[in-house]
Amino acid sequence: MVALRSRRLEGLFGAPLDAVSYTQIAALKTNSVSESYDLEFKGELYGGNDKAKRDLAGDVAALANTAGGVLLLGVTEDDQARAAELPGVALSDSEVLRYRSIVADMVHPLPTFDVRQIEDPDKPGQGLLMIAVLRSPSAPHGVLVNEGLRSPRRNGASIIYLSESEVAAAYQDRFARRQTRHEDLLHHERDLISRLDVSDQTYVVVTLVPDIGGDFTLDTRTLRAFQQETRDKDLLVFPRGVHVRHAMVGSRRLIAHGGREPAKASWIACELHQSGAGAFAALACNRASLAPPGQEDETADVSRIIDEDLVVDIWSGLRLLARHARDRAAAGGPATVSATICPVTPELPAELWHPRGHGNFGGQLGTHQTTETPRVTSVFDIDDLAENGPALIAATSAISAGLIQHFGYPETQQMTTDGMIRSQYWSAQRYGPAVREWAAQAEVVLTDETLD
Repeated sequence: MVALRSRRLEGLFGAPLDAVSYTQIAALKTNSVSESYDLEFKGELYGGNDKAKRDLAGDVAALANTAGGVLLLGVTEDDQARAAELPGVALSDSEVLRYRSIVADMVHPLPTFDVRQIEDPDKPGQGLLMIAVLRSPSAPHGVLVNEGLRSPRRNGASIIYLSESEVAAAYQDRFARRQTRHEDLLHHERDLISRLDVSDQTYVVVTLVPDIGGDFTLDTRTLRAFQQETRDKDLLVFPRGVHVRHAMVGSRRLIAHGGREPAKASWIACELHQSGAGAFAALACNRASLAPPGQEDETADVSRIIDEDLVVDIWSGLRLLARHARDRAAAGGPATVSATICPVTPELPAELWHPRGHGNFGGQLGTHQTTETPRVTSVFDIDDLAENGPALIAATSAISAGLIQHFGYPETQQMTTDGMIRSQYWSAQRYGPAVREWAAQAEVVLTDETLD
């Protein structure tokens, strides 16, 4: 997958960047497309001398420091910087590895970029190299020049270098953006929690904010498509019979949730923002079902969180939010993610249990109740979370462990941090068969490893 998502470039090419064909790039000549702040043509491969290496590093860093974009190798330009001819270049995996090594050695910090080989259908072994560079939240990126760092950026189709004061200002912007992402996480989380019916329900809440936001058009057509995707659907990876009943629009966001009332969410909920950010909540404990016999109208004064439910809720939230960011808002690259359990207070503590044994609650995990709201935050690649596979499992394991450790238990039993699923920790009557089927389809390794 190519991390860069750009509506402008995808409009020029007529396809997402990881699906652009040789024919679509050839059409740039027919359409007289010019170089711009996010698109540059190179007729040849970068050479092996020091200047050529600095040119490659500088071109990649400049795109990362500006708005991201694409370098197309094998396309020449005319005197007006328009695509002229496609002489092509020799394609080889070794050349791709060389470029990656050069950028890693000469650009600091290392930006996110991908290199695609696009073969000419009429000339095997020949074609185009596409270097797609993500706009970087870690800007400014410096290029190593004579044992010092210089920070380039795009100025239209050309490159300029930042002055010392501009570099200082860019560093200030980097730290400000990082703080803003964490503030946005908390803001979006609070917005969703304020809609939840917590009178007798306890939720796992997952929130995602792309490091570089996207956008989408919020109109009647979008709403209708969203309603078809969500209404009367169970949004979990493995359905538990909890369906969305209401799908609507809020301020710059799409909203879906279960429950009887349009203004109050129960069982499951999400708010998906135009920026690509979003928050997702799924039931972790129905406290009404824990009431003592003869007191069915009351709720328990403790939340018993089943570990399998917690893991599935986080798994589902990560995937749903990442797909919204990538596929609806066209955001790519890293995203900051948080997860929490609510409500948890000294008056309403939470316990971690597993169901693998006799009865609905097989036994308690960890050493204690938690009386303070648990929270974990991390950073993952949006594409890794959006696709079924080992990377999604590894992220789910890491986030789940961050919550589970609040109960005094060290790790996620159901998954490993290197992307495998432990089959022994899924109860047959709840998720076991579905998990095995999912793992086979997603090519995720199932292991019989135990933690005893």
